[in-house]
Amino acid sequence: MSIVTKSIIMNAPIEQVFMYYARPEHIAGHFPEEAKMKVIPIKVTEGWGVGTVMRIIGEFGGRPMQWDSITCEVTKNKKIVSKALNGPFKKNVITVKFEEINNATKVTFEVDYVLPYFIIGIIIDKLRLRKYVIKGIDVSLQEVKNAVEEKHKETLEKEITIKSEN
Repeated sequence: MSIVTKSIIMNAPIEQVFMYYARPEHIAGHFPEEAKMKVIPIKVTEGWGVGTVMRIIGEFGGRPMQWDSITCEVTKNKKIVSKALNGPFKKNVITVKFEEINNATKVTFEVDYVLPYFIIGIIIDKLRLRKYVIKGIDVSLQEVKNAVEEKHKETLEKEITIKSEN
């Protein structure tokens, strides 16, 4: 069993950050290029909420992987949890938590996974996969931060322009 947890502060309102994460196709484009990550909606519920199923396709550690993931918990502006329904992992649960801190948002991204083949899975994880998971989360968090902060900056600039015209 491996749990990888990383956090970052994003200088944008919690509502904007949460809505960005609530759309999984936004996040897929922010993983390392070599992961070749794709997210394909299979079943979309209202607001991409509980019950939404996505197919995740990518390469992790140079190994092609694919699985279906279901959104199993959504607490607006607080938490999104999804878990694998099938695929190469015995367990794969992703939890993203949001916390408002002085007009900014702390995002904590946690991946809790278990590889098959108990002893062999542990060895593969220690030697290879865990590094890719950590790198993927780090790159994703930074890329999402850049995208969300840029969008927030544009929103503020529009508000300033509208106010100055009045």
